[in-house]
Amino acid sequence: MKQIYILLIALLMGLSANAENSGTCGPDLKWHLTDNGVLTISGKGKMYDYSVVNEAPWSKSDIKRIIIGDGITTIGEEAFLFCRYLTSVTIPNSVTEIGGDAFEHCSALTSVTIPNSVTTIGGSAFSNCSRLTSITIPNSVTTIGWEAFSNCSRLTSITIPNSVTTIGEYAFGNCSALTSVTIPNSVTKIGKKAFTNSIYNHRTTKTNQKYPSVNL
Repeated sequence: MKQIYILLIALLMGLSANAENSGTCGPDLKWHLTDNGVLTISGKGKMYDYSVVNEAPWSKSDIKRIIIGDGITTIGEEAFLFCRYLTSVTIPNSVTEIGGDAFEHCSALTSVTIPNSVTTIGGSAFSNCSRLTSITIPNSVTTIGWEAFSNCSRLTSITIPNSVTTIGEYAFGNCSALTSVTIPNSVTKIGKKAFTNSIYNHRTTKTNQKYPSVNL
């Protein structure tokens, strides 16, 4: 009888462990986290938004790589907040929106390729990614949210495509290594202090001169 109890306890512990490594993260989305830190999200449609009160189910895990499957249309707010060990993320062409704080404080992330399906990069989406040196913004993005890339202290250059109309407040604030930025004619609004405390303040590169009074 004792052996049966031990087997039942082991089975329940195994089920509990499996439950912590997989689940749902959208109405039609599933996630699975392997022991070596690879998070895979699959399905079709939107990802849930998360918050301090309602954390993502994989939060506090040592995620090193994220694979987002084709068919997923949004990356939820705070979805990967504080994934400090994340070094690689694959974003498919089905994603149209990267939510606010989605990758904030992913301090090991060095490079991100945003597909040309994305139209909106939310506020603080990549804020405090302190090792991020390269970012590709595609010619589909119309809005770069407030603080989207703030405190990315190793980001050296950025090309803003001519699809962008709005650059939010403090979008590139404290990007102290930023030496090259090109702002296209399509941009009609630059938020306050969008480039504050960046080297770019002193080395302005624009395709027009519409913003002589803007506080960069």
